[in-house]
Parts: sequence; C-alpha cells; structure tokens
Amino acid sequence: MFQYKALRWSVHAPPGNPKEPSIGLVTLNRPEALNAIDVRMRVELDILFDQIARDDSIRVVITTGEGRGFSAGGDLRTEAAPLGALDEEHDFGAFGAYSDLANYFFNDLRHAVIQRAIRKLEELRAVTIAAINGPAVGIGLELATACDIRYASDRARLGEVAVPAGFVPESGGARNLPKLVGIGRAMELILTGEIIDAAEAERIGLVDRVFPHEKLLDEVFAIAGRIAAAPYLSVRQAKAL
Repeated sequence: MFQYKALRWSVHAPPGNPKEPSIGLVTLNRPEALNAIDVRMRVELDILFDQIARDDSIRVVITTGEGRGFSAGGDLRTEAAPLGALDEEHDFGAFGAYSDLANYFFNDLRHAVIQRAIRKLEELRAVTIAAINGPAVGIGLELATACDIRYASDRARLGEVAVPAGFVPESGGARNLPKLVGIGRAMELILTGEIIDAAEAERIGLVDRVFPHEKLLDEVFAIAGRIAAAPYLSVRQAKAL
C-alpha cells in the first residue's frame, strides 16, 4: 500500500454513530513549512483523491492542515528545482544531453499534477469540506475553494498571492473565486494579492462560517456527522444537482 508522507489520511465515525466510519480526514502534513504544497504532496493528493473516489463508504471528506496553518501555497524551493535550484537538498540531477528537455518536462509536469488533483477533488461524489485552521494562501486557498463548503478558524488568513509573486492562479482559483465572491471582488483579490482575515472572508462569502480556533475541528466534525447521517443517495444527488 502507498505510504503517505506529506499527508495524513484517516477515516472516522460520525459523532453518535461509531459503527459506520464514513468521514475522511485529509491532513496536509508539512507543518515545518506551514504545509506548503511541494512536489511530493502534489503526487500524494492526486493518488489520495483517486483512492477516495473508489470508496463508496466515504460520505464526507474534510481537509485541514497540521500545526498552525492550512497551507502556505506552493513550495517554491522544491518547485524551483527544474529551474536551477542546485543546492544538495534540491539538486534536480544531471540528464546530460537531455537536461533542457528534462527540465522543461518536469517543470510542466508539476503544474499538471496539481491541476489534475484539484479537478479530482472537485469531482468527488462525497461532500468536501475545508477546515481552514490558519493561513491559506496561493494553492492552499485554491485547494479550499475547490471544496463544497469552507469553515474557518478565527485565526485564518486567506489570500490569492500568485500574481504579486509573478505567477498566475493556475489551480482553480481564477475559476472558483468568482463563483464565491463575484467577479469584481475575485479580480481584486487575485490582482492585488490582498490577504484578508476570517471575518472579512465570511462577509464576502469566501468562507461559510467562522469558529473559535480551538473548536474548529469539533464543529466541522459535528456538521460532517449530520451530513453523513442523511440519506446517502439524497446527499449525493443533491450535491450533483
């Protein structure tokens, strides 16, 4: 069985129904890097969402971050490897005459993998919830916007920071943000890189509810339990509709 390193995956029973484990918990697990999404985490997300899609016992999937935040976005050190980050830890390797081709291919591949993983998250039949327990920026925010519902800690900070960093919101942000906050506010967030707090995110509809930090996961699990306890086919068809 594949061993997850950058993620943790666990399945839990709904509160009050211990005999039917049906709530999956995805934990981004690179707390030392504020759960920045490196190349390995991209691959693991892609694999895990396939695993979840095949498991009809999972009715709700919660995604959160280990430690003090949800996700700081893309891990620029590991992403820079094909572009010449040649310290010992991130040396991309020598490919001889194929060096330029390999660099081009793997630079493109890392984009394709995260985009594919985000699409798989969006297409899960289970209800998906982001439990945003702290900073969620860049790809981290885009991962949250790909979920059906977003709940935030009162310590959360959210921002689409790709453009000021010289990139674009390539992982669904440009498509999903306008659905949540409207085209004008989405354009403003994307083009300025503004980082907003949880209260403002709730006010504009970027998150659905804000909870005290210490109670976030308990509150999210309580809501997930209510969803998981509802008639199975009704929930799935309602989400599809």
